Amino acid sequence: MSNQGPPKQPNEAKQEGFAKYLQRMRTVLRKGSSSKSESASTSQETSGQASPSKSAPPKTTAAPKTTTAPAKDTTTKSGPEPTVFKHWGAIQEEKARALFAKYGLTLEPGEWRSPTDTEVQRVAKPIRMRVRRTCHRCQTTFGIDKLCTNCQHVRCKKCPRYPPHKSSHDHQNESALQTILSQKGKEPADASRKPKEPPLTLPSRTGGQDVIRKEVKQRIRRTCHRCCTTFAPDATECENCQHTRCKKCPREPAKLDKYPDGYPGDVEPPAEPPARTWKKPRLRVRYTCHKCSTMYRSGEKTCLNCGQEKCSETIRDPPKKQKPEPDPEVVRRVEERLRVTISTG
Repeated sequence: MSNQGPPKQPNEAKQEGFAKYLQRMRTVLRKGSSSKSESASTSQETSGQASPSKSAPPKTTAAPKTTTAPAKDTTTKSGPEPTVFKHWGAIQEEKARALFAKYGLTLEPGEWRSPTDTEVQRVAKPIRMRVRRTCHRCQTTFGIDKLCTNCQHVRCKKCPRYPPHKSSHDHQNESALQTILSQKGKEPADASRKPKEPPLTLPSRTGGQDVIRKEVKQRIRRTCHRCCTTFAPDATECENCQHTRCKKCPREPAKLDKYPDGYPGDVEPPAEPPARTWKKPRLRVRYTCHKCSTMYRSGEKTCLNCGQEKCSETIRDPPKKQKPEPDPEVVRRVEERLRVTISTG
């Protein structure tokens, strides 16, 4: 399909409503079909130019074995034949009708103008694999966002990826190759190993051995959370209280963002008893029979010796507290004040 469209009319700028949208659809579809037809024509020209170059050498000079070998190479390199659409105009018309029906419009048969003899070659694209990431906490597949919909966990490096990176495949293949070579008694060729650079040295001021430059390393200290004793290097048991290093033992410097659930080699902290809470002491009350002076058992209301039931005369130890009676003088003063306030009010 050519890129040149129909001649513009003078009143084309004043189109409104359905005609304006129809003109836009025509221009978009015309551009897409023209670009695809140009790509098809260029591919046909290149194939036509390549065919005479291959057919140039005579067939009689070559042996039958030599002629079959290039034929296999050409078939493997050319690949499957591309798909060509000869009714591209009808396909575009069907797409336009579906698009118009989506927005509640109708396309009349006489309104669509598109050549029906256009040949379009289908574009071959490589197959892409969809990558999926899974939460390493609840095994939920991530969506478009980097936030887990189940446990609200932000995607991190621990969350597995399918398919894995190519680097991990290469590493697995290399390790498998080295294992096979070691079983056969051959030394594996380590091509990925970089040559070591000579260390930087500085002559000693005292005339002794040269000073070698070494990388700066962070010294890590772990402290027992029970007795505050520093662990020995590469030790997991405290020398003072024989406590095994656990997740509660502090680390200096701390890396809580990298190891939120404990550092490597730490065990679960032991179960410790809860802290003792202070409670107000309660006084035990005892009842004694007033007839035979026998003490009642807890929860019983009958004396085991004489059968006397608890009553108001039963002796109670300690005795009940009696509320003190109010002072009559204070009561009189309060009543006088109430009288005065009522009379004034």
